[in-house]
Amino acid sequence: MAARPRKKKNINLPEHVYYDPRRGFYRIRLIDGRFRSLGNEREVAISIAKEYNRIARPKVAIAVESLLESGYMPDEKPFSTYVDSLLTRILHEEQPSARVAQAMRNDAKRTKEFFKNIPGGDITLHHVNDYLNELHPDATAEVTNRKVGWLKKIFSYAIDESLMDSNPATLKKTKRLDAKKRQRLKPEWYQEIHAAAPLWLQTAMDLSLQTTHARLEISRIRYNIKDSSNKICGCLWFKEPEFTPQGKIYGTLYIHRQKVAKKEAANVAIPIGESLKAIIERSRDNLISNYVVHRLPEKCPSVLGKDVSHLTQLAPNYINRTFSKVRDEVGCCNHLPKEQRPTFHEIRALAAHLLGRQGIDPQSRMAHTDAKSTKIYMKNHIEWVEVPYAEVKIS
Repeated sequence: MAARPRKKKNINLPEHVYYDPRRGFYRIRLIDGRFRSLGNEREVAISIAKEYNRIARPKVAIAVESLLESGYMPDEKPFSTYVDSLLTRILHEEQPSARVAQAMRNDAKRTKEFFKNIPGGDITLHHVNDYLNELHPDATAEVTNRKVGWLKKIFSYAIDESLMDSNPATLKKTKRLDAKKRQRLKPEWYQEIHAAAPLWLQTAMDLSLQTTHARLEISRIRYNIKDSSNKICGCLWFKEPEFTPQGKIYGTLYIHRQKVAKKEAANVAIPIGESLKAIIERSRDNLISNYVVHRLPEKCPSVLGKDVSHLTQLAPNYINRTFSKVRDEVGCCNHLPKEQRPTFHEIRALAAHLLGRQGIDPQSRMAHTDAKSTKIYMKNHIEWVEVPYAEVKIS
């Protein structure tokens, strides 16, 4: 009678080894017909079974001694041999952001070095632990979990290409993350920092509060755009104001949120009412610039940063650093440790809180990907999420 074929997930188990799903452990049939438990760790069970079959069933498994005597060694290339090709496939299929892609390249370099003498089929949970202990001994729980995630990812691609039978990184227990340490920005702190900030930073803060968007999008807002077809952050003004029950609408501020660029909620169309119009008009000075948040640097850089396309445009990191500097000079948060003091990004959370207090759902305005809101379709087929008219009141 022919043996019943194995399930797909168990097809790579050694002969005479079986998985008992009811009890959650592996068993091996001994040569006398009895069964013995091998525990619930797949890698350990496979290792024990291979060694038992080698000794007790020489016809099933080729003896290592005979291979050594004949001078033949298994043709198993080190895992490092395949890392570059696996990384290329990951980048091609997943299309990560530039920042994530660079992190993957750095991880791939470490992986190649660590597994330069270890075949993929021999990698176990012990190697995963050694990898973390050697390369990331003092990493935080968040970083450790990211590194485990990287190993899970590259091992899963290796399994797909038949370079490994199982993924030992999935056996690694992730670390518990600490609760968020950074404190939320209180309205009174916002007002103290705003009062002491230079005009360009006040403009950035006010735009972030009214739009609920972060420093990157705020730094890209232009005074005028011709249309919304190029996914550029900027203002498209009406020829004449439109009257609504909530007040006058002077145009639309289009925000393209890069962090969720591939999601349908990434493109947000925000009505420009009195508050936004006042912020934009107040930002104008004697400096000629296309950007609402602008300043002339004290020294002209030889090369513009990657997030900057004009000399007068503010880099997102500079906005954040200046906000933190003014915050500390004002002293409103000096009673908190530095790692707990709110940054510019916390204005987003403050805006969401204030909108919620006014009975307005901030989700679509913030470009969250599961937002439920009105969608408008442009002639060029770019999809925008049109949010309701609203003004954030901080006092």
